[in-house]
Amino acid sequence: MKTENRHINFQEPEGMMLLRYIKDTASNEEKSYIEAWLEADENNKRILLQTARIYYANNAMERIASRNPLIAYEKLEQRLAKRTRSYWLKRFSVAAACIIAIIGLSTLFSHRKADSEFGDPQIITLQANAGVRTRFNLPDGTVVYLNSGSVLSYPMSYDQKERKVYLSGEAYFKVTHNEKQPFIVSTSGDQHRVRVLGTEFNIQAYGDENIISTTLVTGSVNLEVKNKSGNVSHRTLLPSEKAICNLDKEEISVMKINTMYETAWMDGILMFKDTPLPEALKKLSYYYNVEFVIQDAEIKSYCLTGILDNRLLSQTLDYLRISSNIDYRIEDMKTDDSKGTNRTRVILWKGK
Repeated sequence: MKTENRHINFQEPEGMMLLRYIKDTASNEEKSYIEAWLEADENNKRILLQTARIYYANNAMERIASRNPLIAYEKLEQRLAKRTRSYWLKRFSVAAACIIAIIGLSTLFSHRKADSEFGDPQIITLQANAGVRTRFNLPDGTVVYLNSGSVLSYPMSYDQKERKVYLSGEAYFKVTHNEKQPFIVSTSGDQHRVRVLGTEFNIQAYGDENIISTTLVTGSVNLEVKNKSGNVSHRTLLPSEKAICNLDKEEISVMKINTMYETAWMDGILMFKDTPLPEALKKLSYYYNVEFVIQDAEIKSYCLTGILDNRLLSQTLDYLRISSNIDYRIEDMKTDDSKGTNRTRVILWKGK
């Protein structure tokens, strides 16, 4: 005799209600509703925990007063421990998106069609909003710092043979060591990959650029670059080495550097040393979420040296004016049609 399973459909809690539950400030009525929602579907617990993990790990958010974010997250796990089960996340959480939007980190849960009885792994995509830098943990404990406008995708459950993530933008990785499961960062449609066991490194690989930079801080990494013919070349980096890969020219150059210049952005600091102005402006563009337009071709040959520490855009532009005789004009907000957002445009030219 077959048993008929009945399911009561609970509407997902409103975003702020779910946020109050995570912070343990929800009313008794709200707690009862959310706990019933958690019991109604195994997937809802995964939604709540994944949202809480991102919430507590994000450096850009406002910290909860007198509360350590890691301890707070552990307390939430303890509150849900009585309902611990095995489950898969299968749908997009509107409530999760509402909360994450508040702290400047956009999260998209996408589900791919199953190719087997158990289906493909759930893919999570994290995007650091324009002008925001963020920090979070991957399922294996690897720490990721994501720079402004960058996107990272990873499976909810890693493949048994490897831990593969996909990056468009800039990120710093502190990879948890696992000899049996190498960590792989794929960029540019899998044309460029970084393979590691456990180490710390920085990658800059924005989708609209053909240059990919990889800087190794500790450990070692193996670069895998696929050319237009499909052949793969390998290059191993040592600490304090930076590899610049030109995908169009299919060239890789490696140099010794001071890694501080490549990693200071995590602390809101930009460091330049004889940096060509166009290259410096790219970093400033992501940092401030503005568009720079060089009106005077002569200043393209200028180089910038200096440290910009959490300055306002106007302060940085005044620094350029004083140090490099570069004048500027800030235009009204313009619509960035490709992303549906507004950006400030800054016009630069040689001063008199």
